[in-house]
Parts: sequence; C-alpha cells; structure tokens
Amino acid sequence: MDKAFRNTSVFIVLIIFGVQWGFYRPYTSQFPTFVDKTNVIHIHGILLMCWLTLLVIQPMLIATGRQQLHRTIGKSSYVLGPLVILMIFLVGKSSFNRHFAQQPLEASYESMVLDIRGWVSFAIFWSLAMIKRKHSGAHMRYMIATGILAIGPGIGRGLIFSAGMGFGPAITTTDVIELLIVGALLGYDLLHKKDYKPYLVVFSVLLAGALLWQIRDTAAWQSFAKAYATFMY
Repeated sequence: MDKAFRNTSVFIVLIIFGVQWGFYRPYTSQFPTFVDKTNVIHIHGILLMCWLTLLVIQPMLIATGRQQLHRTIGKSSYVLGPLVILMIFLVGKSSFNRHFAQQPLEASYESMVLDIRGWVSFAIFWSLAMIKRKHSGAHMRYMIATGILAIGPGIGRGLIFSAGMGFGPAITTTDVIELLIVGALLGYDLLHKKDYKPYLVVFSVLLAGALLWQIRDTAAWQSFAKAYATFMY
C-alpha cells in the first residue's frame, strides 16, 4: 500500500508537468504582463495548482506514516474542493460571455461541453472522495480522478500550442488518454481483486463526458446548451 501511495504522488507530479507544458505558451510565458487574462483565470489557476500540490503531498504523508498530519491537511479539501468547482464554473461562464459575440453561436454552445463536464466531473469525484474518506482505497482513487481531469486542459493545450494539433482533435486525444489511463487502473483492480467500483464510476463519468464532446454539434446538445446558458449564464 505504501508503494501505491508513492506511485500516486509520482503520477500527479507527471500530470503537473503536463499542465505546465500545456499552459506555458498561452499563460505562464506571459508573466508578469498577462494579456487578456482576468482575475477569475488567475484565481482558477492558483486554486488548481494548490489542489494538485495537495494530491502530491497527501499520499506521501500516508506512505511515510504521518496519518495525523494527513488528516489535518486534508481538512483544507473541504474548502479548496468547492472553491475549485466554483472557479471552473466561473471560468466557463466568463469564457462564454467573452466569446459570445466573437464567434458563431453554435461554436459557443459546442465549447460549453468542456466547461460543464469539467465542473460536474470534478464535483462528482470530489464528493465521492469526501464521502469515502474513511475508506482509504476508494478515497485515494477518487482523489486521483480529480487529478486526471487536469490532463485535458493541460495536455490538450500542449498539443494545440506546441504540437500544432487542431482544437477538436486535441480534446478527443486527451479524452482517449484519460480513458486509457483509468481503463488500465480499472483493469489492474479487477485483475488483483481490489475494489474496482471507484474506477468503474470514474471511467463511466469520463466516458459520458467524451461522448458529449463527440455530439457537441448535434441539435440535442445545442438545445441543451442554449437552455443552460440562459439559466446559468
């Protein structure tokens, strides 16, 4: 189990590197004179990096036998988690309102898939992690899932800005990467007769989000997105 916690920290560190790679050109490289970046975006970035840092520290504390410190620091997730959810939503709202008049309405509704599935998926995984906090295996898996969600925004931007990939294909590629990672973790749990249900839930949520991205240009999604924007934005 100690090895599993150490591996979790290493995995999240790799995700952080991927996020930094993806956000370097469109964000980090602009420091300190950021161009067209709002306070909402800055706060969103800070909170997400704090969350990912927490995902690195907490498993290491368990692996080194400092459970009490793990519990003490873990209490911050009750505040940090909802703030991350709120900021993902606000970034999506800000982006929609900013680009509403700059691109076709259908394109604005299509991009809403990413914003909606982002905060909903994080909310599901965070909530389940908190509910399962006394069950270390399930808790760890749902917390890992919140980190996996950073692959799309991070690696996706890297593929777009550094590899020259189109926006749509980049998102589809990162969706596949996330599903392959979670699928492998699910397969490992099944093979070793561990609790497979958390990763099955995570895989199902990610699959639903990936399918939504593939139907973003359909009448059904456009109708839903219009209603969502009217009510929420």
